[in-house]
Amino acid sequence: MLPLLLQLACHPPLPPATTTPADTTPSATGTSGGTSGGTTTVSSTAPRAVILMIGDGMGFPHVAGGGLYANGATGSLVMETLPHQGRLRTTSLSGTTDSAASATALGTGNKTENAHLAVDPDGAALTSLRELADDAGLATGVVTTDALTGATPGAFLVHTESRYDTKEIVAQITDLVSTGQPSVLLGGGLKELSASLGALDVDRVDTPDALAAAELSERPVVGLFADGRMDYVLDADGSQPSMAELTAGALSLLEDDPAGFFLVVEGARIDHASHNRDTDRVHPETAGFDVAVEVAADWVAAHPHATLIVTADHECGGMTVADTGAAGELPETGWRWGDHTNVDVPIFATGDGTEVFAGARLSNTAVHAVLASAITGEAVAMPDDPELVDGDLGELGAPLTLQMWPTDFGEGFNQLDGLRLMSDSEGLRIGVDGVFDANANLPLVLLDVDYGAGTGLGAGLDLDDHKGLLDGALSDLEVAPELSGLGFDAAIGAQYAATVALDGLSEKAGLRAFQPPWGETTDIWWLTAITNFDDGNVALAEDPARDAGGTGTTEGGWEIFVPWDSFADVGLPADDATLAVVVLLVSADGTWASNQALPPLGSGVGPGDAAVPISSVATLTVAADGAAVSVAAVP
Repeated sequence: MLPLLLQLACHPPLPPATTTPADTTPSATGTSGGTSGGTTTVSSTAPRAVILMIGDGMGFPHVAGGGLYANGATGSLVMETLPHQGRLRTTSLSGTTDSAASATALGTGNKTENAHLAVDPDGAALTSLRELADDAGLATGVVTTDALTGATPGAFLVHTESRYDTKEIVAQITDLVSTGQPSVLLGGGLKELSASLGALDVDRVDTPDALAAAELSERPVVGLFADGRMDYVLDADGSQPSMAELTAGALSLLEDDPAGFFLVVEGARIDHASHNRDTDRVHPETAGFDVAVEVAADWVAAHPHATLIVTADHECGGMTVADTGAAGELPETGWRWGDHTNVDVPIFATGDGTEVFAGARLSNTAVHAVLASAITGEAVAMPDDPELVDGDLGELGAPLTLQMWPTDFGEGFNQLDGLRLMSDSEGLRIGVDGVFDANANLPLVLLDVDYGAGTGLGAGLDLDDHKGLLDGALSDLEVAPELSGLGFDAAIGAQYAATVALDGLSEKAGLRAFQPPWGETTDIWWLTAITNFDDGNVALAEDPARDAGGTGTTEGGWEIFVPWDSFADVGLPADDATLAVVVLLVSADGTWASNQALPPLGSGVGPGDAAVPISSVATLTVAADGAAVSVAAVP
């Protein structure tokens, strides 16, 4: 028997979408593409319907897997029939985004730090699309299969620096609902919200039948259908409304408002299944989300001045799927990680202004720009995002040095092709062009923060810290500087191509310091940094990275940002302080080093367990404010 979600669909399974050829879609090529021409401005007096649907954690492979599970074919989901399709970059100011920062970007058009809900890095409130719609006199709705206090709905409901401050979030939602906003609020969170919302004058619904029978009046309709998160599709027993029923119920309640409405719908449990690498549940979740998309798409097709965007806040799990299977069967699925990644996510759209997404690779803040235009009737104002640590290295200038030697280390899945180095008042920025093996080996940046002092690793300092993969590799690695005054004080690594956010620490990736005041040789210490990889520069399983090429040809790859605050204990930066940088590729245990180094090692140096000679470095001299005194160079 097919799952309930398949029986809920309004139409039989669709053939593969043909809006763009398979070999030229952004999902197939990974190319940037371009934006379409001008956009159409909707009359501000016309009733407007603006719908944003977010598949939390849903990357391109999730969409492919959902189609295979639902219909036995990729390209077969309803979302893939929408006319304007592209891809979005999701990086936050913390590096790889969480749901709070990404929902804030989608909902307010501003990049922020992870855990922040509709506030900027300083904690100042940002206007969300829901608030913009309320100001324009539109009805509003927020729907999720998460608890309503979760990160994605929270970015449209509250303003707080921490998604984990549940007490404050509950208080703000209660205050909001007491004013009559939003018009419709559906999801989980009964345990946290029932008492406070129950004291308000609202229309409470708690079953699918009650939702279907509800009518909108002056009182908000509030549906709390689970103590916390709502059930997975695979576990559904009919006591809770499905994603499709939540969406249909919200549309039925909102559609009669004469001014129009704004509705955001989140399919949250795609992300939860992906964190758990739960193949059994993730594909039914994506397919169930698509049935909800079908409900919205059918509604939009029958109504003028309607805009529908379907996208994701980020990818989760590093999923891969094989393009085989039959409807109702789980496709062969692989998982690289159990967390968020920096991979681009799909966007599918219809309505005035959404043509900007066709064939384009844009920031997720562009979603806000288009939907704000649809709400207000004003022209689309595309965002100008701040510099982000996303693996796109063009903003770091040209490479200082290029690779001369091809690699025979890791079956050709590793390339250290170019090194970029710059600084500004915020911190040190390092870029390593190349591709990186997600399953073995370790790219390693060695950093001498006081070049000329002759102290640190390679100058008599021996490390003995094996508590983590990165620390063990650093302790086993032997370097032999051939330059006077060179000794490394810190290192930045990324085992398994793992990323590190500004608010996170890891034994597998990040910035380590070797000696006081940062730490001891037996306990290598963490310093704040962000590392991130460009989509396409990470090799998977036995396949090389998509952007792999000849020696020295790769553009983009591994980006690192080290705030100057990380060096505050040793007074860096100081006037005319010189830093030296070397990049190596080593085995996970640190016993083998490759001739794939930057600046390049001599021709006689190859993979082996001997000490690695360092005969050249990239240098950068900085002023007291962190700005470069001169252009970075390889002396």
